[in-house]
Amino acid sequence: MAWDHLSINKPHLVYIILGGFTSLFMLCSSFIKEKLYIGEATVATLCGIIFGPHAANLIDPMSWGNTDQITLEFSRIVLVVQCFAVGVELPKYYVEKHWKSVLFLLLPIMVCGWMTTSLIIWWMIPPLNWLDSLCIAACVTATDPVLASSVVGKGKFARRVPKHLRDLLSAESGANDGMAFPFIYLALYLIEDRHDANKVAYSWFVLTILYECVFGCIYGFIIGYIGRQGIKFSAKHELVDKESFLVFYFVLALFCAGSGSILGVDDLLVGFSAGVGFSNDGWFQKKTEESHVSNVIDLLLNLTYFVYLGTIIPWEQYNDPQYGITLWRLVVVALFVILFRRIPAMMLFKPFIPDIRTWREALFAGHFGPIGVGAIFIAILARAELESGNPTPSGNIDPESPHHVLIWLIWPVTTFLVISSILVHGSSIAVFTLGKHINTLALTMSYTSGNEDGPGWVNRLPKITSTSRSQAKSMTSLTDENELKKDDLPPGMLPPIGIPKEFLRRQKEEDVPLHNINSASRNRREKKKSMLWDDEVGPGGPISPSAIFPQRENETQNSSITDLRTPGVESIENERIWLKSVKDLHKKNDDNS
Repeated sequence: MAWDHLSINKPHLVYIILGGFTSLFMLCSSFIKEKLYIGEATVATLCGIIFGPHAANLIDPMSWGNTDQITLEFSRIVLVVQCFAVGVELPKYYVEKHWKSVLFLLLPIMVCGWMTTSLIIWWMIPPLNWLDSLCIAACVTATDPVLASSVVGKGKFARRVPKHLRDLLSAESGANDGMAFPFIYLALYLIEDRHDANKVAYSWFVLTILYECVFGCIYGFIIGYIGRQGIKFSAKHELVDKESFLVFYFVLALFCAGSGSILGVDDLLVGFSAGVGFSNDGWFQKKTEESHVSNVIDLLLNLTYFVYLGTIIPWEQYNDPQYGITLWRLVVVALFVILFRRIPAMMLFKPFIPDIRTWREALFAGHFGPIGVGAIFIAILARAELESGNPTPSGNIDPESPHHVLIWLIWPVTTFLVISSILVHGSSIAVFTLGKHINTLALTMSYTSGNEDGPGWVNRLPKITSTSRSQAKSMTSLTDENELKKDDLPPGMLPPIGIPKEFLRRQKEEDVPLHNINSASRNRREKKKSMLWDDEVGPGGPISPSAIFPQRENETQNSSITDLRTPGVESIENERIWLKSVKDLHKKNDDNS
């Protein structure tokens, strides 16, 4: 009877696994993120797979009740908090200044990605028609702010991304999760009321666009603005302590999630708009730039969610030929979706997006469109609408439903694309870094390779770029008879580097004819060797008078120097006369002063 105290309870086992995994991950988180370039989402999902019902069978969410309801609400909280955090962390007045770039990413890029993904799914999964494919494609159209944090966050790799591109991807990841509502509801209205065009147009434009999206944005911005004024007032009058000040944004995000769901609006857009309205002037961001409370809350939520996601992956549904779904078809769909969902559209609209300045940035932005928590949330929401016509999932699939096949296929296709995106986008940074190291190694090896025609160690010796006179004399005896001689050069051309005893000398064109350069230079060298410093001229040639006695302005105005050079006299004698006249003039000026 005493051992009854050691009985294992399922919730307690979940606490042990979550606490133990989180502790181990945090002990080596810097090594995993900064050295291995693996995000927490990949590691947490792997942990959930290991401890889930298909491996160790220690955590089985299927036994907890309505798994769809749990997944929907868990995803809602994580997404609203993340979208609110993205809106808070954007630079001051970012949406007002960069609205054109954000608008292009939210409308043309998402529409092209939606259509492309629907065609791929329609092509590879035979039981689905095009409208059904539009419904599944709408689930994976939006990018995930959690998985995108490796690029737009504060990690080591994120610092390598230009700030303007990082801010743009951050704003897109926060806004387009909510922008998936128009796509999913348009597909649902077309599936259910395809024969009534007026009803489809009214439901989609009035209810979805105007009420859920537009009113949701306005409502969220008002909540954020009121929250900003309230926290400013409390901080000004010292009514709030530091801890409550830092956690205020999190509880405000929870309020947005609850109130948005009750009002029936797009709660993801409510969260993002509230974050923008809360920190649009940059005041809250400036006050909390040294704290990391938001990052801690996000880390705990993300780790817990992706461990849970790893336990609910439907592995057995990935190979069911009865519904036209096999593993190789899902692999092909995942590869084509990752390659063609965003990259072609981003390259096409690059000239119209001001914040994407180069083609490399367009390729980078097109690749980093991860599929994650938002896809899970929209997929559960679509299943609930098809099952019962309301956003609350029942958790049971009616075999008599006309949309039975679509309801069954939404979950395996969406989750497989999410797992593929976690693997591809979660490891992309590691692949980029490894490729950079391999490229550098290849360049180094090609630079140090030996020469087949001669000894390799000679080619690796440092080359002498300048040669002194003593070195030139010692090199004279080593020159070969077949080397290039100066006599072989055309007139007026300087010899190449490496020929000894060929140093530049100042020459006058009238003294050296072009047809007799060699003899003139030889005579000049012999003549300058005989020059002595007693003649006030050094072996390097005469010194300019202005370098010795610079003239003053009053001297140039009050006196003038006549040209004392005598025609027909050697230029050296003229220079001596010039120097003597300048000395006499300065001596006279000194006596007068």
